[in-house]
Formats: sequence, structure tokens, C-alpha cells
Amino acid sequence: MIRKIVFATDLGPFAGHALEHALDLAANIKSKVTVVHAVEPLSSYAQAMVSAYAELEALDPHGSVLKSIKHQILTSLASERSDLKPGYDWIEDVVVEQGKPAEVILSQAQRLNADLIVMGSHGPESMGKNVIGSVTSRVLQLSKVPVFMVPMISPSNWCRVASEVVR
Repeated sequence: MIRKIVFATDLGPFAGHALEHALDLAANIKSKVTVVHAVEPLSSYAQAMVSAYAELEALDPHGSVLKSIKHQILTSLASERSDLKPGYDWIEDVVVEQGKPAEVILSQAQRLNADLIVMGSHGPESMGKNVIGSVTSRVLQLSKVPVFMVPMISPSNWCRVASEVVR
């Protein structure tokens, strides 16, 4: 029985498409959903560039950027709930963690004892290039629980889906 779903998101323009699938599934099987987003760490080159212009202590000593991202996600979800969109009540928590996306998704799924991971097939940066993106590929290869992969929309359908998102 599926009691706990991890919904992995890149917060890209069509993440809502995959979220709707996760929430429909959760509503049908009465399962709780935890939204997981990974923030990739800066490369060593980027860290060196930033530290040249800012004190190390000023570079987010208490995870304020991660907290801000989580706050924005929660605000967005609250707005969606207030628009009476079905399924949003199944969301139990939002986790924003710094790290490589596949590793964050897999570690959170394990930590939460998730029964299923739901994620899009790929992010917008790999649309049209690959059947599935590198993060999804890695999660599919290494996950100990089933992965529900939502095919992302083709470029020819972007306008239709974008207009639905705006409504």
C-alpha cells in the first residue's frame, strides 16, 4: 500500500504538470505527499568568485536562501489551495535541501520511508534532447522504491499548458 509519496520538483515552468499527477494519485489512494526540491551547491569556481566579493559569513550562514525557497513554495501552495484546486490537502510537508538533486531525492525518500517517488521525466533544459533527464535517470537507477515518472509536455503543447497554468 502506498501511504507516503515524495514529489520531486525542479520548480521549473512545468513542474505543476507533474504535481497535478502526484496529487491526483494521492487523492485516489489517500496518500500523503512531501514536496522535495534540491538546490545545487555552487561549484568551487563559483564559490571562489562569490567569496572574492563577499565575506564568507555573509554567504548564507543559516540557510536563509533555503528557508526563503521553502517559504515561496509554501506560499504558492497556499494560494493554490485557496483557489479550491483539489488535491492540495494531501501535501504534508515541503523539504528544500542543498545537494545534488538525485541524491537529495533518494535520501529524502529513504528518510521519510516513502513508498513512491513521483517526478517529471526531465527538466526544461533537456527538452527535446533526451528521452529522460539525468536526474530522473539516476533516481530510476538507484531508487529502492517505485518511481512514477510523468512524461513532460512536448514543446508543441507548451502554449496550451501555459495558458491553463495562468487561469
